[in-house]
This record gives sequence, C-alpha cells and structure tokens, in this order.
Amino acid sequence: MSYTITVQVYQTKTNAFFHLAESTVFRNGTWDEVKGAQVLTIGASGTSGSLRFVADTGENFIVTLGVHNYKPWGDIVTKLDPASQTGVVITPEYYETEWGGTQKKERVDARWKTLSSYEVTRDGRKYSFNFTVTSGNNLKVNVVIG
Repeated sequence: MSYTITVQVYQTKTNAFFHLAESTVFRNGTWDEVKGAQVLTIGASGTSGSLRFVADTGENFIVTLGVHNYKPWGDIVTKLDPASQTGVVITPEYYETEWGGTQKKERVDARWKTLSSYEVTRDGRKYSFNFTVTSGNNLKVNVVIG
C-alpha cells in the first residue's frame, strides 16, 4: 500500500531564512513539490524521506518523515556538520543494516517510537513537526521553524 505525506513548511521568525537544500528517500519513494508543499510518495510502510534545510545564517537541520508499522513517524536532527551530515548520510541511519540501512541506535529508536509530533529547541530556535492527518494513505504534516 503506497502513501503520500504532504509537508507544509512554516517559518515564524524573520531573523534567518531557511531554504530546502536536499531531499532524500530511503527505498522506494520520490519527493515532488505541489502548490508550494513538499510531497513524499512512498511505496509502502517501512520507508521514509528526509528534507535538509540550511539558513543564510549557517543554521541547518533535517526532518525525516515516514511510515513504520503502518503509523506515521518523524524525527528532527539539528546542528549538522554540513560536510558530513547530509540527508544521504542521515536517512539510512534510521534503518537496520539487514534492511540496507546504516543503523544508528538513536535514529532507529526514533523510528520505533512512531512520534506523530515532536519539537526540539537548539540555540534559541525551535524546530517542530506535527502530523495533522495520521490515518489513511494521504498523510499531512506541518513543519515549523521558529
């Protein structure tokens, strides 16, 4: 069963401008932009995609969103090393090596938690996501950069 996750991104502070720098998928999916939203299409439960944002101030973060055991989930990683922590590196860390991932314990644990909302504050900036539609095959989520 395939899923779409429509992502609306909101920036609530004007002291930095974040732009989308990278979009990645772990197995069997694509990202598109539709009417200003980022839309992840995945082939089945058990995969995800990440969006990496970079600000004109050098701040950066990745939000990863997916479906695990037929439930939506997400995670946010902040304070990335831009040379070594890209979406291509981070996204597979959510999956065990036997599934083709690179398995980093705290990321695998985040996937298993199947959080439908989460927020983290780093250096005075709040990053959050909240799934507004959590059932069915057409999921919706808001990402807020504060």
